[in-house]
Amino acid sequence: MTTKINMKSGKGLSDGVISELATYWNVLPGHEDELRAATQRFADVLRQIPPDKNIHTGLRDSRHVIFDNGQRLMWATTFENDWDPYFDDFVQIGVEHFLDWLQHTAQYTDVSAWVESSGGVEKFRLDNPDIEAQMKRTVGGLKAIVQSVQSPATGYFNQLSAWTMPQIVKAQRLQEAFQEVLDDPRAAEALQHPALEPLLEMAAD
Repeated sequence: MTTKINMKSGKGLSDGVISELATYWNVLPGHEDELRAATQRFADVLRQIPPDKNIHTGLRDSRHVIFDNGQRLMWATTFENDWDPYFDDFVQIGVEHFLDWLQHTAQYTDVSAWVESSGGVEKFRLDNPDIEAQMKRTVGGLKAIVQSVQSPATGYFNQLSAWTMPQIVKAQRLQEAFQEVLDDPRAAEALQHPALEPLLEMAAD
């Protein structure tokens, strides 16, 4: 069966504004421990990126799972943006961070060839004045490798699929600001206005 590729989610499925990507890699013999450490470093890199930057990429989550007695690796993410800009922005987190764990997979031969044909890791540095053109010229090759080991979900559900991260963050900030108002004794009189009754009812939940 041929998997259709669409603008929103690539080969994966979507639920509301969220799309899923699940890829499966072959672990090189004897590399399980090194791979485990590298995937933890990758998670730590994502954790240290300013939230606003991660939100810009559309990234919701990223996870690695080593399975099948250390012989296989799943890398899966969910994201909000369309597939192409999501992948482009995500790669700009730093190609070297991807290579750190990819080097422990059998597919690294193809990835290494892609890096070399693209001019080397230094071409993807964010301080490269030609970075945008570099991405347009080359990242399609890496996308093809990733999609070659992707297995689309047969069913996908996300409880928060109706809302983007910017909407969720804004709602949280509004909630915190409104709570500050509720806690301020000086606001008591203003809060008696009938127009604010829906907000007060919501705050009471």
